[in-house]
Amino acid sequence: MYLEIYPDIIFVLNFSMDFILLFILSKVNRKIFRWKRMVVGSAVGAVSAVIVSIFPWMNIIIRFLFMNIAASALMLCITFGKMRPVQLLQQMIALYLITYFAGGLINSVYYYTDFREKLIHIGTSLILSNLSWETVIAILLLLIPTSFILLRLIRRNLSERKEIYEVELFCDNRNIKTVGLLDTGNCLYDPIFKKPVMVIDETLLGELLSSEACNDMEAVRKGLRGISESSDNLAVSMENARRLRFIPYQSIGKESGIMPGLILDKVLIHTGKETICNEKVTAAICDNHLSANDDYHVILHKELI
Repeated sequence: MYLEIYPDIIFVLNFSMDFILLFILSKVNRKIFRWKRMVVGSAVGAVSAVIVSIFPWMNIIIRFLFMNIAASALMLCITFGKMRPVQLLQQMIALYLITYFAGGLINSVYYYTDFREKLIHIGTSLILSNLSWETVIAILLLLIPTSFILLRLIRRNLSERKEIYEVELFCDNRNIKTVGLLDTGNCLYDPIFKKPVMVIDETLLGELLSSEACNDMEAVRKGLRGISESSDNLAVSMENARRLRFIPYQSIGKESGIMPGLILDKVLIHTGKETICNEKVTAAICDNHLSANDDYHVILHKELI
């Protein structure tokens, strides 16, 4: 039996599908990626498909280990970076679930609609059938840089747009509604519990805390600034001390410092499509106004979204 294989077509088709599947996976799991790494990961998946197609007599166990385990793991590690074994297994399961549903959708569209006939008609049309390989390569070489330029422009446009959300803060039977800015540059973490830290404006303390808690927090802030007159002023009640945290930070113009913080019972972030609830969130208190125009009073950590 004579079997004719077109590695270039196999590569293009698998590259396109792998790219789409990895992109969907990144959106489902909200994982950060770089377009270049996703392109390389998709190419690795496409090359593995070409290798399997060139050697159709390959042992089924070897094919399964190579294509379904090794190639998939390598694609995910290249695209999303190094992961722990458990995380890698979770991503592989998610990838195959997405592949299963996407394959079923494509199969349904292909066989149960007139898309199949239209595809065959397009393939036999005079315009496409007369294209030479040189023309196809020239079109691809033109489309690839154009696509990258468009993606870069889209990313720049998105980066210039401020991601503003309605935020509700809950602390000791008190809650206030305010506005928060998602800042990907906020890399503050609780040094003890390693949890993400948001930053809130000092002007919110009056509404969020009781008068006793506000006095205790003010005493702590003065102590950190070195303007407390005596050590007795730093005495904090046990109830307020339970919520107190000290968050180290670095900023331009100042090598290092410490911001006082408190544990909020709950933080609700309204994105417009859903409400995200985070419990026991550490909020660092900023002495300066976060926004000159009072557009927002909270800086959100990216891991809270």
